[in-house]
Amino acid sequence: MRARLVLISGLLMAMSAPSALAQVGSAGEGMFARDRNESVLQRPRPEYDSGGTQVGAFIYKPSVVVGLEYTDNVFAASDQEQEDVVAVFNPSIAAQSTWSRHGFSADASATRREYLDFSDESVWNYDVGALGRLDFVRNTFVEVAGTYAHLTEPRTSAGAAGQAAEPIEYDTGLIGAEFQRTVNRIRLQAGADWSTRDYDDAVLFGGGVADQDFRDRDQMLYQVRGDYAVSPDTALFARIKYNDRDYDLSPPSVPLLRDSEGYVAEVGADFDLGGVARGAVAVGYLEQDYESAAFSTIDGISVDALVEWFPTQLTTVTFRGGRSVEDAAIQGAAGYLSTNVSATVDHELRRNLIVSATVQLSEDDYDGIDRTDERFNAELAATYFLNRNIGVRASVNHFRQDSSGAVGNQDYEVNRVAVSLVWSL
Repeated sequence: MRARLVLISGLLMAMSAPSALAQVGSAGEGMFARDRNESVLQRPRPEYDSGGTQVGAFIYKPSVVVGLEYTDNVFAASDQEQEDVVAVFNPSIAAQSTWSRHGFSADASATRREYLDFSDESVWNYDVGALGRLDFVRNTFVEVAGTYAHLTEPRTSAGAAGQAAEPIEYDTGLIGAEFQRTVNRIRLQAGADWSTRDYDDAVLFGGGVADQDFRDRDQMLYQVRGDYAVSPDTALFARIKYNDRDYDLSPPSVPLLRDSEGYVAEVGADFDLGGVARGAVAVGYLEQDYESAAFSTIDGISVDALVEWFPTQLTTVTFRGGRSVEDAAIQGAAGYLSTNVSATVDHELRRNLIVSATVQLSEDDYDGIDRTDERFNAELAATYFLNRNIGVRASVNHFRQDSSGAVGNQDYEVNRVAVSLVWSL
């Protein structure tokens, strides 16, 4: 990863990662190169880029982010909102090999969120990950990745998160591998990964415990994709993904069996039109079948899109859209159909000053219960680079949920203001 991304990644708020089909600006060769355009966030800034420290065949890039965040609704409540200030401390380190062939990278980070008034909300989150790449011959390689994280559900999550006396913690891990081979105009990919989630129980306000073991699960995901380059600018592709979701508990330990299997079949195109736009768009069909007769099959149109538009050299507009079946955090529901769309504008106001604005809409339509959650999220942010090693970020965020249905959740709004300082070597 280029050195400039270290400083930016510490300053910019984490965004939902795109799927494998939509790696805008990803490395490639020949007919599949997608680097003709350059986004505002990718643009080199040698005078403000931190190069890291090279030791042997590796470049190490440590960074530390410290900041303050104000929120006017700590518990995402519909009334009697409580406000607080949160101190944030986030050290991290990344390592990247400099070998001429093959590759290895690893990273680790920890985040402390310390609430000044509501100390029970204070948490530690941490994660580690590694990625290795083995090159066989030209344009043929295998990548193997592994991650582990100890995380905390935000109060805005569904289920018991809003009623728990303390934030719900969980562990997640993933091991995966992908093979890719490119021959002239054809590129083939095949991959598989195993992931797991393990949730801690939630102690509720006023006493009692909400057992979260019903959410613990493993998943196997397999996917195959084939691309055909019709020109150096555009490739058409077809992809199919199959998943098998296996929950730890089954009746009589829980009322209903939540195991399921499903697939997504899509066709699409990825493109890089010099000076105009680049991205990937896919549409298809999705289906998730549940072993329990109490849950109906979730199916419908699938969408996966990430497109960057370049109205000027100093402005990048990013559009995202997705539709998928996710596992529910609520007893009585197995899953829900999630639909998300967003738009982000990044503008280079000055060489060392980037302003960004994001608007996101999402809808979760649950299966097995009468509930639909609609969410709106908007953020305005500015990132200022003082020099190669120090930068500042400030942001204002508004989040709103409207929930409907016989067992709908509460409606609420949360506003946040944050400022952070990042140091990177």
